[in-house]
Amino acid sequence: MPDKFYITTAIDYVNSAPHIGTAYEKISADVFARFHRLRGDEVFFLMGNDEHSLNVLRAARAKDMDPQAYTDEMEGVFREIWAKLEIEFDRFIRTTEPDHVKGLARLFRALEHDIYRGHYEGHYCESCEAFLQEKDLKDGCCPTHGTRPAWIKEENYFFRLSKYAEPLLTHIEAHPEFIQPESRRNEIVQLIRGGLEDISVTRAGADWGVPLPMDESQVIYVWVDALTNYVTGVGYGYDDERFRRWWPADVHVIGKDITRFHCVIWPSMLMSAGVELPKAIYGHGFVYFKGQRLSKSRGVVVDPLEAADMFGSSALRYFLMREGTYGRDVDFTWEQFRARYDSELANDLGNLVSRATAMVGKFLGGKIGNLASTSGGALPSLAAQVQEHVAADMTAYAPQAALGRIWELVRRTNAYIEEQKPWVLAKEDPGRLEQVLFDVLESIRQIAVLAWPVMPRKCEEILACVGLSLEVGRAPLSELLRWGSGWGDAIEIEKGDPVFPKYTDEDLAERFDVVARGDAEGPAAGAAAEPSEEGPADGKPPTGHAGGKRPADPADTTQRQGGVTSMLTFEQFKELDLRLARIIDAARVEDTTKLVRMRVDLGGGDERQMVAGIAEGYSAEELVGKTVVVVANLEPAKIRGIESRAMLLAAVGDGSIALVAPDKELPPGTKVS
Repeated sequence: MPDKFYITTAIDYVNSAPHIGTAYEKISADVFARFHRLRGDEVFFLMGNDEHSLNVLRAARAKDMDPQAYTDEMEGVFREIWAKLEIEFDRFIRTTEPDHVKGLARLFRALEHDIYRGHYEGHYCESCEAFLQEKDLKDGCCPTHGTRPAWIKEENYFFRLSKYAEPLLTHIEAHPEFIQPESRRNEIVQLIRGGLEDISVTRAGADWGVPLPMDESQVIYVWVDALTNYVTGVGYGYDDERFRRWWPADVHVIGKDITRFHCVIWPSMLMSAGVELPKAIYGHGFVYFKGQRLSKSRGVVVDPLEAADMFGSSALRYFLMREGTYGRDVDFTWEQFRARYDSELANDLGNLVSRATAMVGKFLGGKIGNLASTSGGALPSLAAQVQEHVAADMTAYAPQAALGRIWELVRRTNAYIEEQKPWVLAKEDPGRLEQVLFDVLESIRQIAVLAWPVMPRKCEEILACVGLSLEVGRAPLSELLRWGSGWGDAIEIEKGDPVFPKYTDEDLAERFDVVARGDAEGPAAGAAAEPSEEGPADGKPPTGHAGGKRPADPADTTQRQGGVTSMLTFEQFKELDLRLARIIDAARVEDTTKLVRMRVDLGGGDERQMVAGIAEGYSAEELVGKTVVVVANLEPAKIRGIESRAMLLAAVGDGSIALVAPDKELPPGTKVS
């Protein structure tokens, strides 16, 4: 009997189209849903639109439209965007649906014993559509939107939220997995211990919303209306059998700014109504764009289709799941996006698929046997380890860590080709050649299956390149990932177009002005012109760095005392984020004598590309595996067209280069202070 997995996202206001921040949440939930489908679980994935909103009403009036007609139109906009981003939900709920309205009325009848009429006077943020207490404000403004809230006086109906403080704390203590990650749980516990006040759950005199069953002069507050979708989406109030089948939800995936509603108000309502609580609520971080949180109300937005239309939706999904630790904030820049695409997708994975299929065609006439039974060595062993780690990471909501594991297999397979040299085996040992190429193809199959939840279309394309298809749910994941599973006795390969085509700057200039999209005035603030290989004016080779500005020659820009740069304050020093990093792979930058491109692991799934001018002191091969010290919090910079996102510390003198490294083995990510 397959396991049940019910996952939801926050439903969206439809006053404007989604941006990257909205897409981040939906993509991540889709990734988790797809992983469980891949594993063979029975999955229900709920998304939808929040339509009874003052912001939506205003947007409709601005277009001189009836609000219902406006929300009908916006449903199509949202569905089209989610389809382009490869998001496959099982139901798309709208709060104007009759079934939802019916379920909402039933919930309010169940809450009636905890609802009373009272007078509300206080702050109300119209962008949040939320009542705010004085302690919630920052300099008198909403902390999320930076706007001064309205002062509202009206007679409403209230819910006895204060009654549920202790029951909530008891539940959280007994079920620490209820609120994730731990940082969000700690915030909510602190909030509850600070005291809960009863909350208004209706608005008086509004003409767009669900009327309160016991008093139709009031409409149900939009947040209460919206939260209820999680139960009405699976039948509450109109299909009891379906509701019993799916509830409780396994996880609500939401933004960290709405944890108070989901982790305090929503479970309190469910307790009052006698409905079981969801198993987990995961509050992910924000997506930032050049240091500003993406926000419709502030006008800081990135259209997710801009990236998807140019590089493909799978590439966008990959970047958002790979860049940073899930649960923490993510910084989106076009430069970082391009660097991930070029290095990891086009070079690492795309090149692997192209090389493998080309060699089967060139050396074996496009045909190869199933040699799984005679496989052995590094690739099958590593694949088995990667499978285990990916399963653990995905069930722990750590997609960045899962992708890091998968890329270990990608890089090891590329290295395996270099070690085995199929072009030599073609002349000297044809039997060994066929085994090597089969193992490479099988490794590619494993990679495509494991990465499918993140990049479904591209992974299906990769499988098609090697003559296979993926039927999700046809077999348990353990069987699907058994080494050699899925191949027939005879395998025929036809080399197709690159799965991740490379783009030149000229291509992008013609089709998609990446820099202008990020900043209307040109490169990111503080970004310098691309430096030459020869480094600063003093002739010393550059150490890899990610600063928007190349470190200037101290002789030109600083006061020096006795040959020593003038002193920093301790506060200035504390701004540096020095960390240990392990070099995962390295390669000489083509057409240069000094530059080495490296991929470094900073711990916690944080992997970055870095360029350093140390080739005269170290070969690429001897760098791999070394633990070094890097500056992790400098802005990205381009070096010979390659983005560098960390600065490597090295001593340079008397014609020699020496890396700064610990004298004891410590894990990547360890702070240096």
